[in-house]
Amino acid sequence: MGSEHGGLDYAKLRSEGISPDDILDFSVSINPDPLPERVLKRIRQSCITRYPDSGCELLREKIAKYNNLNNTDSILVVNGTSQGMHLIVQALLEQDETVCIVTPTYSEYYDACSLKTDKINLIEMKSDKGFHFDIPLITEQLKAKEPRLLWLCSPNNPTGNYLTEKEFKEICHTCLQTGTTFILDEAYICFVAEKLRYNSIRENVIILRSMTKDFSIPGLRLGYLMGDPALISRIKHWQPEWSISGPAQDAGSACFEEIDYFKNSWKNTSSKMKNMMKDLEALGFQTFPSCSNFFLLKVSDRDALKDHLWKDLILVRDCASFHLDNFIRIGIGTDKANLKLLNSIREYREG
Repeated sequence: MGSEHGGLDYAKLRSEGISPDDILDFSVSINPDPLPERVLKRIRQSCITRYPDSGCELLREKIAKYNNLNNTDSILVVNGTSQGMHLIVQALLEQDETVCIVTPTYSEYYDACSLKTDKINLIEMKSDKGFHFDIPLITEQLKAKEPRLLWLCSPNNPTGNYLTEKEFKEICHTCLQTGTTFILDEAYICFVAEKLRYNSIRENVIILRSMTKDFSIPGLRLGYLMGDPALISRIKHWQPEWSISGPAQDAGSACFEEIDYFKNSWKNTSSKMKNMMKDLEALGFQTFPSCSNFFLLKVSDRDALKDHLWKDLILVRDCASFHLDNFIRIGIGTDKANLKLLNSIREYREG
C-alpha cells in the first residue's frame, strides 16, 4: 500500500478501511526516534496567522553554523529536497541539454530533468559489484557526454553506498574539465559515521540535504541546498515566495538547537541497521553494505514477501522504481517495530 517513492498510499488505505496509524512503514528512510518535547512545543507555538519569513533568515543562520559556513548566501532552504531538485532543473538546465545520472537511484532526478530534456544518460552501477561507485566509468561518461548536470546520491538511495573523499574529488575534477555542475544529494549524510565524512562544498557542486529525514518531520517538508552563492541565487529566483511554512522553519530551527540529541539518535539508528542486517543474514538473506539508515535485501520473490508482510500491516519499499528486480529496501524503525518485521520475515522464511 505504498507509493512509488515509498510511504503510504492514503487513498488505498481508506478504500480498505485501514488507519495509517496501524501501519509499520519500513518503506521510508526517516529517523525513527521521537522529536524532543522542546521541538514539539516550538511547533505548537508557531504562528500561523501571518506570512512566514520568505528568506528563512534564522533557519539559514543555524544551518550555516552547523555546516561551518560564514555566508548564508550559499544556502537555500527548500520545501523538501524534491522541490530543490525541480528548482535546480528550472534554473540550470536549458532545453535539450545533456544530463548524466548515476543509477540505480532516486527516480525524481530523472523525472525533473525529463521536463526539459530527453538527453538523459544513465550510468549504471552493477549489483554483482555490490553497487559500488565505478569511478572510471563515471569519469569516462562525463568526458564522453560533457553533460550540463551530473546527479549522484551519496549515501545512495537505495544502495547505501557512500563516495570516499578521493572518489568525490576525482569526480569534481572531471566535472570542472567538462563544464558540468555536480548535483550531490546528501539526504542521508547524517547517518554516515563521522570518521567517514568530508567537506563536500566545492565551486562546481550543489549539495542537497534533507531535514525531513534527519529530524523525522516529513509532514513539514524541509531541506536545503548549499553551493556557490551565484548558483544559489539563480536557483532561488525560481522558488515561489513563502515556500517554507512558519511551522517548518520553527521546527528546523528548534531541531538544530537539539543537535546533540539527534547526533546520538543517528548513531543509534545506524547501529540498529547493522543488527537488523546481521539477523536477516542469519536467516539466509543477502544484504548489501550500507552507510545510511536503510539497506537493500535480495529476495527470491519480492511480491510474495511483500504480500506476506502486508498481512501483518508491514510495508517495505518495492524497488521497481529503481529498476531492481527481487530487491526490497528496508528503512530502520523503532526497536519494537524492527522486532515485528524480523519475526514476520522469519515466519515467511520458515513457511
